[in-house]
Amino acid sequence: MKQSESNFLSMVQSVLAVLKSDESIWAGEPEIVSEVSDIKSEFDQVNEYLEHVSGLDPTGHTKSKNSVFDAIIKATFKLCRRMCIYARKQNDLTLLNFADHSENSLSAGTEKEAINRCAAIVSKAQSLPDVFLPYKVTADGLAEILQLIEAYQQHVETRSTVKTDKSVSIHDISGQIGSLKDRLVLLDDMIEGLIEDEEMIARYKLTRMVINYGSGKTLKNKGDKNMPPQPEN
Repeated sequence: MKQSESNFLSMVQSVLAVLKSDESIWAGEPEIVSEVSDIKSEFDQVNEYLEHVSGLDPTGHTKSKNSVFDAIIKATFKLCRRMCIYARKQNDLTLLNFADHSENSLSAGTEKEAINRCAAIVSKAQSLPDVFLPYKVTADGLAEILQLIEAYQQHVETRSTVKTDKSVSIHDISGQIGSLKDRLVLLDDMIEGLIEDEEMIARYKLTRMVINYGSGKTLKNKGDKNMPPQPEN
């Protein structure tokens, strides 16, 4: 979302707050009542879209992803150390080369590579249950790691569908913002044309002012720093 759109939504929130405080003044005007209701409804819809989008991060390490991924790495690392005990005691160099990992080496590469690496180690441990049992490698413990891996894989699958979902949401938000702008222009006329309370009109007009910031948060009109905030419909 552009900075100007964020500023605009902040302005709408302020407008609604002022209108709420002055409701006794305009409550007797059916046209204003209807328009304010529609504006609030559309504004709430925009916020719902924003909340939806903010919870769907198609890139990077989200908190949810980090929590599950880190748990997999830590649990698999512990499993590796236990497998290495057996491998060193038996001088099984093949198994030792396979299982001797640090947390960093387990998580190296892409997410898919790391998860597949952990799954392979768990699979190896499952294939030799009696061998590793004396070293606290249990079927329940291995099942817990596999459950984490499955949960993480579901998380990745969810993220793979997010980009389309997110782009659709952003498109819808832009449309709603355009509609809100049109409604506020109409509300401007209603407030100034139907309301006699000049103080209320002044409060309303003050909240309709938006400062548009661009790159580096400089004023949109850079020619004169003393220019007043520019209204945005």
